[in-house]
Amino acid sequence: MSVHPGQHGSDIDVRWLADAVPHSIWVISAPGTIQYANPHAARYTGADAGPRWLSVLHPDDVAAVELRAAIAGADPRPYEVDCRIGRADGSFRRHRVRFAPDRGADGLVRRWIATGTDVEEHAALRDEVAGAEQAQAFRSVIMNEMADGLFTVDGDGRLTSMNRAASEMLGWREEELLGRPAHATMHAAHANGTPRPEDDCAVRRARMSGRSAQGLDEAFTRKDGSTFVVTCSIAPLDVGDGRPGAVITFRDMTEVRRAELEHRHAQKLESLGQLSAGLAHEINTPIQFVGDNTRFLADSYQDMLDLLRTYRECLAPDLGELEWAERIRRAQAAEVKADIDYLVDEIPAAVSQSLEGIERVASLVRAMKSFSHKGSAAPAAADLNEAVRTTLTIARNEVKYVADVVLELGELPPVLCHLGDMNQVFLNLLVNAADAVKEKGGRGEIRISSALEGSTAVIAFADNGTGIAEHVQPSIFDQFFTTKDVGKGTGQGLPLARAVLEKHGGSIEMSSTPGEGTVFTLRLPIDGKPA
Repeated sequence: MSVHPGQHGSDIDVRWLADAVPHSIWVISAPGTIQYANPHAARYTGADAGPRWLSVLHPDDVAAVELRAAIAGADPRPYEVDCRIGRADGSFRRHRVRFAPDRGADGLVRRWIATGTDVEEHAALRDEVAGAEQAQAFRSVIMNEMADGLFTVDGDGRLTSMNRAASEMLGWREEELLGRPAHATMHAAHANGTPRPEDDCAVRRARMSGRSAQGLDEAFTRKDGSTFVVTCSIAPLDVGDGRPGAVITFRDMTEVRRAELEHRHAQKLESLGQLSAGLAHEINTPIQFVGDNTRFLADSYQDMLDLLRTYRECLAPDLGELEWAERIRRAQAAEVKADIDYLVDEIPAAVSQSLEGIERVASLVRAMKSFSHKGSAAPAAADLNEAVRTTLTIARNEVKYVADVVLELGELPPVLCHLGDMNQVFLNLLVNAADAVKEKGGRGEIRISSALEGSTAVIAFADNGTGIAEHVQPSIFDQFFTTKDVGKGTGQGLPLARAVLEKHGGSIEMSSTPGEGTVFTLRLPIDGKPA
């Protein structure tokens, strides 16, 4: 059934029919809100157009219906679900709801037409006849036509079924896996190869808690022992023995994560490009005084060599008294020209300064190499205090003319993270702080601190710059939002920072007082797991 507002007479007929039938009919938008409810549905549920359709369901049925909708979203076609729908008096009755997609001229689903039939009196009979035929239909139509992988486990966590996509991604035939413990077979290791205890298994948590979970980033192990990154959703599954099983859908995210890694790497290189003038200055300054000192050492070497030659001439044998006196005079003149006392003081200083300059250049090159390193798809233990120092080295020229930087870095254990991503976050926050101080005028202060709070690393970037106006503070993490002038900010730095922190199971918070300054506080679980 389709309801098209532009079809006039036919639309009136269809609306009249929808109003007359003793069944619940809804028109549901693609995002899931009720656009139209026929009189029967409105009277039955007490909900007319406006609210989300899921709000009329029994809370315990929402997760299963959402999962079924997600499966249908990958391959839109008519489908049915059994669920409990709330009546206006607060009671619930079992319904069978059929969903049919309504497509636009472009072939995309604009909305869904849902028809609900009260089957409370027929529920027992329906449960009895579900049987093997329905199970086979589920496997052949739903499971094996899905692009995403799907498998189910029983109350012991053992595999009871899997679809074709899961078999292809995991490298196992279904008959090889049936009855095997899912965790030990495909979920016993993290993406970096470290063991994953069963207590840390998301599937087990869903089974034991009876709560669904969506959009989890996990790592599955193939038959050949290799791992791959997936995003998965898990819903409890009643298998009839009183111990809940689970149904798991997953999608291979290897290529997506690789593309994200390439994009973040490009952003880091872009940041280095934007800082290139400052980096060139930071390299050029020590190179200049190394060059000056090297020329001084070359001249000093020549003066010392000339003096040494006059000394050797004085030591020649068979010199007459007059000739010896003349050579002594020339040696004394060479000493005056060379200024031996000056050279004795300045040559060691020139050597020391040159070595210091070379180390400054080498340190900057090491920092650039560390900052721009592409990294890997898997997190690794990293020293975040050293990452802060590296970032400060990279951005030194952006900061040194506008603010004093105070480091208050406490002891931190290695933190499991994507170091390249964290370097980018630190750089964004540091440059933002420098810009805020510069905009305020006068020399300011940027204070960077780190501390360990329980199992969480806390890093704060504080400045005494302009602060952020209260009316824009709610928008600062929105994509492309920026308070900087056109051409000076892309509006991607803070959204990227939030995305990176959330990916690590952490958070970023902001507090700001206009005219006084801003503090960004980052929190990361040291083991990569949310607290």
